[in-house]
Amino acid sequence: MTGVDPSVRQVKDAQISSLTGMRGFAAIMVVVIHTAGRTDYPWLGVHGYGPIALFVLSGFLLYRPFSRWVLGIGPMPSLRNYSIRRVLRIFPAYWAVLHVWYFIYPAAVPSSFGQYLKELTLLNTLQYFGLTQGLQQAWSMGTELTWYVFVPVLATLTFLVMRVVPARLRVRVHVWMLLTSLPISAGWIWFVHDGAPWQSAGMWLLKYLVCFTFGALVAMVMEAERAGMIDISRGRLLMEDPWLLPLLAFLFALIGTSQFGGEHDFGFLSLSEELTRDGCAFGLAATLLLIAVFSPPDAPFNRFLATRWMQASGRWSYGIYLWHLPLIVMLYEDYAFPEGFLGLVVWLMVILPISYALGAASYAWVETPAMTLSKRLTPSRPRGGARAARRGTAPAELADSRGGAAQ
Repeated sequence: MTGVDPSVRQVKDAQISSLTGMRGFAAIMVVVIHTAGRTDYPWLGVHGYGPIALFVLSGFLLYRPFSRWVLGIGPMPSLRNYSIRRVLRIFPAYWAVLHVWYFIYPAAVPSSFGQYLKELTLLNTLQYFGLTQGLQQAWSMGTELTWYVFVPVLATLTFLVMRVVPARLRVRVHVWMLLTSLPISAGWIWFVHDGAPWQSAGMWLLKYLVCFTFGALVAMVMEAERAGMIDISRGRLLMEDPWLLPLLAFLFALIGTSQFGGEHDFGFLSLSEELTRDGCAFGLAATLLLIAVFSPPDAPFNRFLATRWMQASGRWSYGIYLWHLPLIVMLYEDYAFPEGFLGLVVWLMVILPISYALGAASYAWVETPAMTLSKRLTPSRPRGGARAARRGTAPAELADSRGGAAQ
């Protein structure tokens, strides 16, 4: 990671900590919203922020090696290694939760083998009424999975365009290509509200494409700056301000939770309400990403993200995200909680610790072994590739000479 001075190890470590904490913050927000929705305080939390923040982070992290290839400062990532890492990162923990949930909650068991295969591969997330009962939050994992497939396609298309663009215009054209996702996502939202023939169209990648590509845009700009292709020193003066971006994030959260974003539930929203709610959630996630990447390590929000609690939340975030809703569903059906503010407190005091414990267990016993296996199956890129990248090898030359290199 780069920062005020990319050669300073402290800055790199601080940015990794901030991104880890940002993932944990998103997972906590999802748990709080789903928990508060069962109480008299459904307004608690920023609706839509959790999955959108994870989409923005995914765009940033996954597009970085591809952006280096497109810009001509790195080798082409290995699609084999990329695919293995993505599959082993998302599916083992999901399969573990899915089968445990089948065992303890019979209503979630699929009615046919075909439906079971859809749930096993997340294809069921393409249909709103096909979501597994008690695991409805998995819709975002299906959206994430389609982004995994789309990343190499986007990078290859951009790479082909860059080959015919003058070198001095490549970064600018790259930016504009990624920005085309904004009208695409806005148009898709309008299309869905205008009467899309598919009931689940509001969960598909096209709606959230702008979230992923914003993260990709930040990654590309960061890599271009590192390579000396652009100068964003003026922008850094704003992004490194310790209070400006946090204030902007607060405004996004304030507007997103107001009545302009609709009722505080999971019901139908008007077009303007959906644009406001999702737009503010996206603005909040985008602003926090800029803080994590460009603000100095001692910025207030980065210090918060670097705390031990937020670091643990980030490491265990995937398990927390997977386990919390089955836990809520099971407890809601079997136990009567107090009403009012006491009920909210009791709910959170029960759900959060158990979700953390299950998330930690999932990370230790499922996710870590799967990530270790993925590293064994995907060897690191040869050092010669790094030397070629530093010499500034042209994109076409890198594609020919290092096309099979590991990511």
